[in-house]
Amino acid sequence: SILYIRYIRYKIRCRTSFPHTMQLKSAVQWIPHPDGYWILRNPEDITCLQVDDFDKQVILQLSQQPITNILAEYDLDLEDVQNLLRDLAQAGMLEGTKPPKAKFNLLSFTIPLVNPDVWLSRHIDKLRWIWTWEFGFFMCAFISSSLAVWFGSSAEVAASHQQLLTAGKTENIIQVVLLTMLVIALHELGHAFTLKHYGGIVKEIGFLFMCLIPGCYTDTTDQYSLVRRKQRVLVVAAGVLIQVTIWAIAVWMWLFSQSNPVWHQISYLLMVAALLTVAINLNPLNRFDGYYLLVAGTGINNLRQRSFDFYVYLLRREEIEEAAETRWVLAAYAPLSIVYTVLVLSYLASLLGNWVWRVWSF
Repeated sequence: SILYIRYIRYKIRCRTSFPHTMQLKSAVQWIPHPDGYWILRNPEDITCLQVDDFDKQVILQLSQQPITNILAEYDLDLEDVQNLLRDLAQAGMLEGTKPPKAKFNLLSFTIPLVNPDVWLSRHIDKLRWIWTWEFGFFMCAFISSSLAVWFGSSAEVAASHQQLLTAGKTENIIQVVLLTMLVIALHELGHAFTLKHYGGIVKEIGFLFMCLIPGCYTDTTDQYSLVRRKQRVLVVAAGVLIQVTIWAIAVWMWLFSQSNPVWHQISYLLMVAALLTVAINLNPLNRFDGYYLLVAGTGINNLRQRSFDFYVYLLRREEIEEAAETRWVLAAYAPLSIVYTVLVLSYLASLLGNWVWRVWSF
């Protein structure tokens, strides 16, 4: 994008005679939002940009007249147009531009595996009944009854837990790991199919590492093109809903398999795997589902970065251009995120230190 801005400066400095110097890609779509702004969607690179009516007018003029004319007509500074063009270029909205690849960060990085979009499109029509209100009502009743059974059998659940702890077999750990992988795979498919149900594009599924903790991810960036907040919340919540459903099924498997020790143990381990992944995913202080649920629920896009920027502006005594109703969320998020990250890294460092000490002592 730096080279692109230099190119723009060169064009303006030379007062180029080309009338169509900046052109939006033909695939780019304008989506009106009920809150009064526009979502600029690039379905080729799966990026979205939020702009107001004034920015839309300027962007549409980019292909109609030279930038020097636009500066004069809309009484803009060169820096204003450069910032707008930089945002368009970074989102890959302009012809000849591509979104920059994410820089490698040891604390947070991804490894893409597959592009599932064609496969999802082929099978989504078979599953649309899942998003009907009738099925939703059934699931609420099913999960509620599972909770009642689980609480009613709390003594038996505790006994199963103690029995597994006492056994301490390696095969139990392997079973929990395998069942957790199954839960996570279905969790990611929940995100993918829900976004596809609402007409979005899912370009990647892969591995995710946060603070060196492995996991999986589904690229649901295209959810930001959905204008209804309920739909965005459901796309994010779908994974957790799948996990809770798996837990509910495991409860009934555990209840009716008491005469079969093998299935009784597997169903209990499945409950553990589902609850463990729910607890991890609902943490809003790192970029798991809890964070994106908070973003979708509050409507504060890019919450993490905006929260840290909030304190940068505060320390510099610069004007904070944030709505009053969102400032308390921004003010709370950054400190809590820092504390959480420090605690996690300290815990991982202590584990590594203990392991090195044991190896060295041995």
